[in-house]
Amino acid sequence: MSIELDVTTPLPRVAVMTTGGTIDSVGTDRLDLAWYFETRTRLASGQLIADLPELGAIAAIEEIPLRPIPSHGLGVSDWLEMVASITQIFADGRADGLVIAHGTNTIEETAYFLNLTLKTDRPVVLVGAMRPASALSADGPLNLLNAVRVAAHPCSVGRGVLVVLDDTIHGARDVTKSATYRVGAFKARDLGPLGYADADGRVVYYHQSTRRHTPATEFEVGPGTEVPRVDVVLSYVGADATMIDAAVAAGARGIVSAGTGAGLPGEPCWVGTGRARAIHKSARLHRSRQPAAMEGAHPSCARAHPYIRSRGDPAHVRRVLMLTPQRLEGGCAPCR
Repeated sequence: MSIELDVTTPLPRVAVMTTGGTIDSVGTDRLDLAWYFETRTRLASGQLIADLPELGAIAAIEEIPLRPIPSHGLGVSDWLEMVASITQIFADGRADGLVIAHGTNTIEETAYFLNLTLKTDRPVVLVGAMRPASALSADGPLNLLNAVRVAAHPCSVGRGVLVVLDDTIHGARDVTKSATYRVGAFKARDLGPLGYADADGRVVYYHQSTRRHTPATEFEVGPGTEVPRVDVVLSYVGADATMIDAAVAAGARGIVSAGTGAGLPGEPCWVGTGRARAIHKSARLHRSRQPAAMEGAHPSCARAHPYIRSRGDPAHVRRVLMLTPQRLEGGCAPCR
């Protein structure tokens, strides 16, 4: 489904937040595609937008710099700050849509957190790059232009938080980074993309998520929101309860088991003394699958371990638990 924008109407207003990442990184030369982060050099403030004059034909842009930080250095407080800033921008009537330029290491984590917590139907689009701004054939400029096109488009309203790279529009719940260097690194393995920002200038959607998101969720956060510690423990051959004990000792109120292919946790780790000690210390256990595993879990696992039954990527389950403290007192993580 696509809608052609009427050029006689005022341009949509799109706010662009910049947090840093590969998209504004500068390497030693144009062939530096892998070691650029070692230079610790970024584009000057405002240059990312200034280098794209074509944006002026798509939307009225307001650039909003945030604290520059590598995406793997983000914390929950940064997410809460983003939620507060985005909420205020829309409440002030400053934008019809919003784009966040973000590092790709954790772009899917930020996108899903915002998808659960923002209370707006207006488009919020995260964008990144797989090649630095200084690279030969850098992908960041076109990714950013496409993200603005998507944020400005009326068909993007009400679809939850989106991620745009490589001409492709992904839903926050399903997208994941699947490669370190490839420009087509982001995939939604089970369900596919929601649509495309095509080369002919059209924004085209083919389906949308039926999961609750943005205003439809029960999650409410603010700058002072306290979120409990929730850790992820990986299952593997020979795993014991050491990491469970360490998480509990660190104050974890919840622990997510990143189980093997069918979601099965390691027996010595999750069914023996580790589980008993964790529950005794008031830490709730929840199950998921390792990120590379297939959708769904073996029914015998769900039946045998109902106290840790859940669905989704372990990091996604962790975020839901962080936002649902009552679930840490008993029961299973809600499916989002």
